[in-house]
Amino acid sequence: MRHIAALLAALLASCGPSTPVPEAVGLATQEIAPAPDYAPLILSPRQLHSTDEIVRHASGPPPADAAAVGDLWVRRLEQRGALMGSGRSGKGEGDPVSMIDTLLTARQFDAWAQENGWTVPRHIIWRFQQELHHPALPPQLAGAVHLWPASTRRTGWQLEAAFTGRVFLRNGCVYVSSPGQQGEALAWFHAETGLGRDGDGYFTLVNRVTGETMARLGEEMQWAGPNAIDQEQPQVQALQAACGDLPVVSVGNPEALERIFVRYPHLRTLQIPPPPPPAPLPAS
Repeated sequence: MRHIAALLAALLASCGPSTPVPEAVGLATQEIAPAPDYAPLILSPRQLHSTDEIVRHASGPPPADAAAVGDLWVRRLEQRGALMGSGRSGKGEGDPVSMIDTLLTARQFDAWAQENGWTVPRHIIWRFQQELHHPALPPQLAGAVHLWPASTRRTGWQLEAAFTGRVFLRNGCVYVSSPGQQGEALAWFHAETGLGRDGDGYFTLVNRVTGETMARLGEEMQWAGPNAIDQEQPQVQALQAACGDLPVVSVGNPEALERIFVRYPHLRTLQIPPPPPPAPLPAS
């Protein structure tokens, strides 16, 4: 655990002064939190199995106009901002679309098609997102933060480099401090991360799909990045208006380092390479 303590000390030392934010009565602060016992909080693969429809396999032959049909559905999803990706039956640009990966749940997709009177083609493999079974900001916690800083768009393709830092709560605003970062920044989550509170009274980050506790605010965490944010979007500007004119940084769907170490114990110990062999003695 010594290397974790050292990392935390370095992060705290690197934090510069933040933009002043007026104290707000009733808003929460949790800058440092001890890690809980994550072992009983981590769901097994069997428990993680969801009944949500993730893949809808093709159930019919392609029609004569399959190429036009597939391109039409790709355009529709692009216009809605709900296309994650697509694939064709061959390598040619004119080959029919055979698979479409969406940023919608199956329920959302079917409701959208029904609202528009569209018949969903059965020759295409459809991929959907899992349902968000837990709220981003439960009503009983709404007074703890100015607003919950998270995207409403599901997580699609993203950069996957491992970023680390401390994500914490101060006066109803969520901040992040990372190695190499100039001072503090406002944290921005992906849609799958929500706010919770555990039985010991600590504010937590919750996986909105599974309900798992991913971290306590104030812990050292890891997330995928770097993933840019449109700083001009209204939600980001509303966050800055409430919490100060700081840069807003994506922390995606973060997970506490301690939780990762419980899942992968071999990562807890720093792997220090052995010293190089001694130089050969000069020839006599």
